[in-house]
Amino acid sequence: LPLFIKNRRYRLVQHVLNVAILGFWCGTFLNYTSMVGYMSNGMNVLALLVPVVMLVTAFVYPLFGKKNYYCTNICPCGSLQDLAAKTKNRKWRMDGKTVKALNAARRLLFAVLLVLALSGIWFKWMDYEVFSAFIFQTASVFVLALGGVFLLLSFFVARPYCRFVCPTGTLFKIAERR
Repeated sequence: LPLFIKNRRYRLVQHVLNVAILGFWCGTFLNYTSMVGYMSNGMNVLALLVPVVMLVTAFVYPLFGKKNYYCTNICPCGSLQDLAAKTKNRKWRMDGKTVKALNAARRLLFAVLLVLALSGIWFKWMDYEVFSAFIFQTASVFVLALGGVFLLLSFFVARPYCRFVCPTGTLFKIAERR
């Protein structure tokens, strides 16, 4: 629907529903753990219809000019950060050097995590992506704390996790360039 409906009120409702239903109720989102599981174990397309739609929006939509579509319109983590940013708090201004340095750090983090996973040294880093904080009954205390930190930062900086940390979003950005 966000493709066809361009309305501020609708977007607010969409973000609330993304957080409530996809995030907290269903625990459905794209992260490295789920994508590795799909590649390792295969997918029953009918049973996993929602994640399949998410994968299409993440990897196919950019081919048609809809860059960052999944992260901006569907991801529960991004939606929660957008909702936090809508508050009337005073936002922090970052200069271009800081943003550039944080983007470089994001790319470096992605490269290090990818090397760790591919070499088999530390594959468990995927368990520490903040997406699992939505399933708070099973999330580790560290992930809950990390999610809380990024949620608090979201009140002052637009989408800090998405923009400067998220390895899954970095993968999507790399796929968009092709």
